Amino acid sequence: MTILFLTHGADMMGANRSMLAILDGIRAHGVSPIVALPQAGSLEQALQARGIAYFITPYFNWAHTRYISRHYWLNAYYQRQNKTQHLPRLTAEAQQRQVDLVYTNSSITGMGAWLAEAIGVPHVWHIREFGEADYGLAFWKGKRAFRHGASKAQLVVAISHAVEKAVLDGIDAPKLTLYDGMVSRSDYARIPPNSHPPKDTFTFLIIGLIHPTKGQLTALRAFHQVYQEYPQARLIIAGKGRRLYTRSIQTYIRRHHLTEVVDFKGYVSDPEQVHQQADAVLVCSKKEGLGRVTVEGMLWGNPVIGYDSGGTAELIDHQETGLLYQNFEELVQYMGRLLTDPDAVRTYGANGRAKVPQHFFIQDYVDQLYQHLQPLLPKKTP
Repeated sequence: MTILFLTHGADMMGANRSMLAILDGIRAHGVSPIVALPQAGSLEQALQARGIAYFITPYFNWAHTRYISRHYWLNAYYQRQNKTQHLPRLTAEAQQRQVDLVYTNSSITGMGAWLAEAIGVPHVWHIREFGEADYGLAFWKGKRAFRHGASKAQLVVAISHAVEKAVLDGIDAPKLTLYDGMVSRSDYARIPPNSHPPKDTFTFLIIGLIHPTKGQLTALRAFHQVYQEYPQARLIIAGKGRRLYTRSIQTYIRRHHLTEVVDFKGYVSDPEQVHQQADAVLVCSKKEGLGRVTVEGMLWGNPVIGYDSGGTAELIDHQETGLLYQNFEELVQYMGRLLTDPDAVRTYGANGRAKVPQHFFIQDYVDQLYQHLQPLLPKKTP
């Protein structure tokens, strides 16, 4: 049985890391996964290391940042190219590899829906983002086109109840809400939680795509205010993304003389490095579909301060596994609370760590997902 996974990019950001978790576990069910990449990228190395088949063939996404992205203005041209050139190549590849099911890993690309219809196999669509609310995306021909394509799928998977409610409304297809599996049992056993011993500094971490909707500047402004009262505070910013937004963060750090206490690392290939250095994690996105960073913070036994909305509000139990803030003043207040209450840091961190096995083990996640995929796949021959 062969499943072709289509990804909207070839980097190692959250959506593709979540897809890798599926690929890692689904082979145990006798499935042969293949990944289609629209361009070369760092995801290739991860696939090669796992021995997972893949091929690269160009195709364009159908959702782009409204107005400010040149791809937004060229989208009609891109979709004509998809239909006339890229879809035929994908179709030939899929038929040659005898694909039994097409699995689209993000709402940002519509090629999976077109491909599944072209080769006459079931289509599963995994929705990992709000789209417009979290990334300012505009879909080709609008949300109606997305809903029309998704309604033809045999299964639509949402990564949180917040995404299901906001995005899947109006889609006439079987639906499943399933939190991503993010941690293997072996990694959970291997990674020792941070014990938060007394020390001279206290380090906050914000990690992920550098994008205005992710709130790095909000975190930085809050940190600046906290630092004025608590000089032991430190901040790590890790990630890459929008160049202009990155420059604005760097400019803020320089203008406010924070270069000695704010470490802007850029992209880190191994998030464990920065989670190990952190005492608490900040999630300042106001529209987070789920929040891999939140779960990784819990894994390391670090309390998470997150904005009270979306998937973040589903993951954090306020004043049990972390803190949920509703405005800037509360963010500053809660950062100060953790700085001055080591018992709360240890308690929230331990409670969050204990929550990980209940919801986020990879194999449990893949097993649940496969139960819904199995009826769509050909029956195994004796």
